[in-house]
Amino acid sequence: MMKSAEWKISPRETLHEVMNFPDLNPVILQLLRKRGVESREQIERFLDPRIEFMYNPMLMKDMEKAVDRIKSAVKKSEKITVYGDYDVDGITSTCIMMKTLKKMGGNVDYYIPSRLDEGYGLNRDSIEKIHGRGTTLIITVDNGISSFEEVDYAKSLGMDVIITDHHEPQDLIPQAVAVVNPKQNNCHYPFKNLAGVGVTLKLAHALTNLDQQTLEDNLELAALGTIADIVPLLDENRIIAKYGLKHLEKTDNKGLKAMKSLLNISDMQLDTTKVSFLLAPRLNAVGRISSAEIAVELLLTGDETRAFELAQTLESINQERQAIESKILTQAREMIEKDLDLDEDRVIVASSQEWHPGVIGIVASKLVEIYNRPCILIAMEGEEGKGSGRSIPGFNIFEALSQVSHLLTRYGGHEQAAGLAISVNNIEIFREEINKIAGNTLNRKYTPELNIDMELKEEDITLDLAGQLELLEPFGYGNPKPVFMCKNFCVNHIRTVGNEDRHLKLSLKKKQKQIAAIGFNFGLYKEELNMAPVLDIAFYLEVNRWQGITEPQLKIKDIKIPYLQDELLIKIEEGYYRRFFSNFKNEMVRLASSGPLPDTSSTEFIKNEDNLEKNEYVKKLFLKGRRVLVIINTPYQAWQLLEYLKDMEDIKNDTGVFFSLNPDTERGKKNIILINPVDIGCKKNADDIVFYDAPFSAQILGLRLKNMSAGSTIHAIFKKADFRFNHMVCQKMLPEIEDIRTIHGLLNRLSSGKLRFVINISDFKAQLRRYTDFDLHYMGLINVLKVFQEMGVMMDFKIKQGFIQIDKQSGQPQKTSLETSNTYREFVFIKKKLKEFEQLQGGI
Repeated sequence: MMKSAEWKISPRETLHEVMNFPDLNPVILQLLRKRGVESREQIERFLDPRIEFMYNPMLMKDMEKAVDRIKSAVKKSEKITVYGDYDVDGITSTCIMMKTLKKMGGNVDYYIPSRLDEGYGLNRDSIEKIHGRGTTLIITVDNGISSFEEVDYAKSLGMDVIITDHHEPQDLIPQAVAVVNPKQNNCHYPFKNLAGVGVTLKLAHALTNLDQQTLEDNLELAALGTIADIVPLLDENRIIAKYGLKHLEKTDNKGLKAMKSLLNISDMQLDTTKVSFLLAPRLNAVGRISSAEIAVELLLTGDETRAFELAQTLESINQERQAIESKILTQAREMIEKDLDLDEDRVIVASSQEWHPGVIGIVASKLVEIYNRPCILIAMEGEEGKGSGRSIPGFNIFEALSQVSHLLTRYGGHEQAAGLAISVNNIEIFREEINKIAGNTLNRKYTPELNIDMELKEEDITLDLAGQLELLEPFGYGNPKPVFMCKNFCVNHIRTVGNEDRHLKLSLKKKQKQIAAIGFNFGLYKEELNMAPVLDIAFYLEVNRWQGITEPQLKIKDIKIPYLQDELLIKIEEGYYRRFFSNFKNEMVRLASSGPLPDTSSTEFIKNEDNLEKNEYVKKLFLKGRRVLVIINTPYQAWQLLEYLKDMEDIKNDTGVFFSLNPDTERGKKNIILINPVDIGCKKNADDIVFYDAPFSAQILGLRLKNMSAGSTIHAIFKKADFRFNHMVCQKMLPEIEDIRTIHGLLNRLSSGKLRFVINISDFKAQLRRYTDFDLHYMGLINVLKVFQEMGVMMDFKIKQGFIQIDKQSGQPQKTSLETSNTYREFVFIKKKLKEFEQLQGGI
């Protein structure tokens, strides 16, 4: 069964700014407000970001000091070393600073520490190596804000240090010549969320006396590092990403051209997704399991042949990284399922001597997606462990680490990602302490959440809105691609596409409007969705440009199959199931087994030739003043008709709604709506008899036709789509096999080995929702327990005042099949007959 996230839907607002932007769809204005973009100036800057809107780098604290010291070093031909980092942000920062200083005529080289041997940031050994090269000035890029002792050590050797960084500062700031980091408390730079490469770009701009060409020449590398480092794509980052992507598309950089050629994206339009999932991982891979210097050389080389060789090396290293990652992921999942209590642990902390420290961050990200809770993986080597953590919204992992810093050798990072070093002896107490911290922030419900920007109506889904949404690009962290939702779609057509039928193409319908949709990796759910009466869909709205066709298209993010609930439906449901539950199964089996398929070829049916909505068709019959009997088989279809008619007083006064026919209840009613799936004795003196929705089998339809009063005009207006509601009834009566197994597993866990135990039905259903998305109906629960009883899994069960008492078998019961249960077999038979009738429906 399809699992769905918990949807967090932002309310739609009435906006006063609409009058100031008459050409903008109000949806766009609300999306901008959610991103903190509200004033006229902000809106104009967001929709039309320009390079000239970037701030003066001299506004950044210590920028003037840094520029003066670097220019002095260049003028005196001092040896300068750019000290970088091994991720994409650090690599691109290194390249920009190298290009800039060389252009200035500087005597410059670079140093990037080994992730495996040296770890993140400055260290004493690397400082000694750099000192041995004759360096007198170190410029850190994308690191250094926490290197207090290392900066002091460099100074003791006669070297000056300039720090450029963007990571969160701690209370103390290293005593460097200049510390350029907009996140410092006393830095008044207008934008705080630059990536490391963004800070480096600002320094390069300042060093070249605010030369516009410096920005232009380095935007592609700055965009690459900015997008890869997952900083908010707002303000200056938005400008860097937007124009940097355009430069990347037509790049002259030999290394980037070689990478794009190998990936077959040379002629494609680039977006943040292609950068994040194609280019960035290959640059990151060398720093994780090899040497980041390969990537730096690739991005700096002017030799086309060498660039292609290096790009091929990156590809091979990335494949090796993928294999290592897959192995660690498998091992970590086995360890988590076996050793951790996922009902108690808010934060996953797992460690191993076998894990590669360069890959655990990627694996931690995947585990966060799987378990929807923060995850910290630690690769142990000897007495020390190197850890990498990823978090979920609402839990600041950097802040959490700061609260247990006494257990760590070092740590650093952001709200959602962090790294650490720890003594192996402290790992267990670290796990306990960080879970205590998380216990005050995170609850035990680990349902993934999907943030939805707003609900759209059918009339909102237009090509114009889809086109205007492109004004918000590039999308990324801080400016996510807008997610919308729309309720009560009907599936008009559905088919699988792609390799192994992994994807779905759908034609959706609301009223008369057809809407195209694509669902990547939803192919497994084709049958389930085909049976769904209505769908609520969360989606991206895009412009589909294909083979000369331009149309709006929904790119499906998530799907819910709602059981529509309001007071009227609840009332109808209660009456329906109360009356038919006890004999539904037996009557269905008896009627469906009553003989061969009836011959209805001589029966004249009036069909819905004008293709009216069924509700409207019935309304027109009622208004003709004739005696009408409408036969409905499910509460959901009855609800739709009665909801439609509820405000039509003249029709309501002449209409009776019944679950069974008898002269006393029908008295005085010209129109009768009969909600009954098993009544075949329809001897009613009616001018018109309407089969509003599909019976549960062809045999039931035949018996009803056989028992109809002579002279009645028969209307068959049900469609193939109506069978979905019949399947819904069957699902409520007895869930699918995988859900039955889930219920069995949960009951076993709750029994804790006891032969007799009592559970609260409401609590049980709530716990069940943690493992599956379906809402277990009271009758479905009773039938499942009957199945277990008939299988010999339990001796007996009793339900009283909202509690279930279950008596299990003493001793270990033999494994039995569901087929040993008569209840299960009968429901399988009912579904089989329903499917047979569905296949015949085209002939009705």
